[in-house]
Amino acid sequence: MSRRRVRPMALVLVGGLALLLGSAAIAAPVGALKQFKVPTANSEPRAITNGSDGNRWFTEGTSFTNAPPKIARITPAGAVTEIPVDCNGCILTDIIQGPGNVLYFTSNDPFLGRYNWQTGTFLTAIDIPDSNAVAGDLAVHGDDIWFTDFNNDSLWRYNTTAGQFTQFTVPEPSDAVVDAAGDVWFTAPLAGSIERLDPATGAVEAFPVADGLIPRQITIATDGQIWFTSRFVPQGVGRLDPATGVVTPFPTPSNPGPEGIAASPDGTVWFTQTTKGNIARIDNAGVITETKAVKGSEPFGITVSPNGDPWYTMFAASKIATLELR
Repeated sequence: MSRRRVRPMALVLVGGLALLLGSAAIAAPVGALKQFKVPTANSEPRAITNGSDGNRWFTEGTSFTNAPPKIARITPAGAVTEIPVDCNGCILTDIIQGPGNVLYFTSNDPFLGRYNWQTGTFLTAIDIPDSNAVAGDLAVHGDDIWFTDFNNDSLWRYNTTAGQFTQFTVPEPSDAVVDAAGDVWFTAPLAGSIERLDPATGAVEAFPVADGLIPRQITIATDGQIWFTSRFVPQGVGRLDPATGVVTPFPTPSNPGPEGIAASPDGTVWFTQTTKGNIARIDNAGVITETKAVKGSEPFGITVSPNGDPWYTMFAASKIATLELR
């Protein structure tokens, strides 16, 4: 089904502040920034998620710095515990909290990793049926663990109760999220669209995004709206209304590098700005509130804790940061 494209909003300067037509100015920081060094140097923390233990969990490790692959835990007070992953030098991609106190993680190897935070032990990794699969970003819905496989143009579902994989052929998925009804929304950068998979029928519906934007990461706000980042020029974030299929773009001035994105309990959405070195919040009116920039930090993954404070990885600085909101 074709969907109407929405043209990008024009960008103007008023009193030295960048304004988006139809939205308000980029506002000042709204909290206290705290940074915590990861013990392993050059570990390049990447993905981060909320654990059911009340902590944040993240991935480390890259072939470019020879830092070993690890998952790690950071407490609300900032204490970091690193846990090596035995995967022959693989590069860890994403991590998410699944059912039964088990964290699931992916890598560039064809397996689904598992770690039980309650027992402090790794469970046997689960081999993906296709040895050419490169598991990417994760999503969870009930007993189902979903992950993207850009290499095979697929979305995979692993049912933790039945212990079974199901493969769905879709166009080049980058990131995915599951809505309350169980439909899987994912970004298709090469197609320039947000797509929706109905797992019951296997049907896929495409929603073209605004001209020029290339969707990358994705999240669902508390009101059910679909939000995504576009890091390629022109850069920005976008919002898709599932009821109408209309996409509203919100350009970000000066190409700050929008990357990770996460929904907040208060209905707003936070995203990382990798090039600029900070994170930003956007509300439904399109008002963007930026935080303090940290040179050389390259924020990447982001999550929002239940109390509303965003936590994010600083890929280049090998730190984890949080903004304690006022």
